[in-house]
Amino acid sequence: MAERGRYRTKQQEIILECLKNRKEEFCTVERFMEYLRQDGIQVGQTTVYRAMERLTEDGLVVKIPSVDGSKAQFRYIGEEINPNVGKLVCLKCGTMIPLECSRLDEFYRHIHEDHGFLLDQQHMVLYGYCMRCQG
Repeated sequence: MAERGRYRTKQQEIILECLKNRKEEFCTVERFMEYLRQDGIQVGQTTVYRAMERLTEDGLVVKIPSVDGSKAQFRYIGEEINPNVGKLVCLKCGTMIPLECSRLDEFYRHIHEDHGFLLDQQHMVLYGYCMRCQG
């Protein structure tokens, strides 16, 4: 039985399938809506927003939040990256790198002990610029 509030509707399944077909690309909800229309699929914008947020929470999609007034962008990652580790996400090209580093345990411990804040390693996303985009 599905976890309460965690069932999937037919529209959510369609949205997920469309994301999988475009997994190499980050896109805004508006751009994604264009893809759905091109595929002959009619889904409300609110439904798409809710689906994207839910899929982000579920770890199937990564979200690049608004930067400098631009709109948030989403990309399907599915099982590409170990779901139990965080991610490094390039704000320019969208490259994702698993956040697996032997020094992170010390960082997590410092944040918890000195700041009283427990980080959720699975949902940690650090945004910046990859080596390729730094130049």
